[in-house]
Amino acid sequence: MSKPMRSSLIHHLVRAAAFAGYAFFIVYLVRSGSIGLYIAPRMEMYVKLSALALYAAASCQAYQAFRIWIDGSKEADCDCGHAHGPSPSVWKNVLVNGLFVLPVVLGFLMPDATLGSSLADKKGMALGGAEIANRWSAGDAAPQRPDGDASADATSTEGIDPDNLFPADEYTAAHAEYGKRLYKMERIAVQENLFIETLTTLDLYRQRFVGKTVEIRGFVYREEGMGTDRFAVGRFAMNCCSADSMPYGLLTEWPEAYRLHPDQWVRVSGKLTTADFNGDEVLLLQAETVEEIEAPESPYVYPNAGFDEDFAG
Repeated sequence: MSKPMRSSLIHHLVRAAAFAGYAFFIVYLVRSGSIGLYIAPRMEMYVKLSALALYAAASCQAYQAFRIWIDGSKEADCDCGHAHGPSPSVWKNVLVNGLFVLPVVLGFLMPDATLGSSLADKKGMALGGAEIANRWSAGDAAPQRPDGDASADATSTEGIDPDNLFPADEYTAAHAEYGKRLYKMERIAVQENLFIETLTTLDLYRQRFVGKTVEIRGFVYREEGMGTDRFAVGRFAMNCCSADSMPYGLLTEWPEAYRLHPDQWVRVSGKLTTADFNGDEVLLLQAETVEEIEAPESPYVYPNAGFDEDFAG
């Protein structure tokens, strides 16, 4: 076999191995249950289907290598006047093929890890529900706090029509309806499947929920300016994949906050109020109980796809 044919054979085998490696890696993530650390559940089916496409691509490359090995035939000529074989430069081939092989090798070798305080420092913890909605709006209208809500008297609401307590427009209708339900609860537990929507609603109608008891779970996060008695109970909210995840949480005040370690998972219960933080008014949970807990099976939260239909339909 000539040197160009041997080079072409190796070229196709490396590509086949790379494509097959990506496909095996997806299968590995699915079977180990780690795929949820990288993509949102609604994207899993598409990623699984992509593994089939990668298997097909690997098979095509392996077939080309087989043809060259059996009869030493040249690559199919498309009569376009350009060569489509691998470069005669060994280093160039190593560099190009390495760009495909290295990521999948690192994927198998590096341990799975969840996002935490170090990344939250870089992205900035969103302490207001409307803020994260605006981050993900991608140019579309996002929920905005209703006019007049911040100055309303939250202590004299008995006998008032709930529609007046929770004014809404076309973009906040679902949050207003959800807010009416939360308002009737003596204890508001922030649920996993409505984490983003609950904190967004509490933030949009913050004066309506001052004094309410709220329970929330998340990891401990601190940044400069919080002091020794404050921290944020945070979660990473994932839209499509870990690359677009946003740290999202609730500022919490507790006299013994200094005892908590960053990324420690806690369950916090307390009374909701507001406070000034870095020049902005934000929700503040005055903790009454802080309990250390195990990290949940899925450390991320996701937008509730049926929220608008369920609460404004």
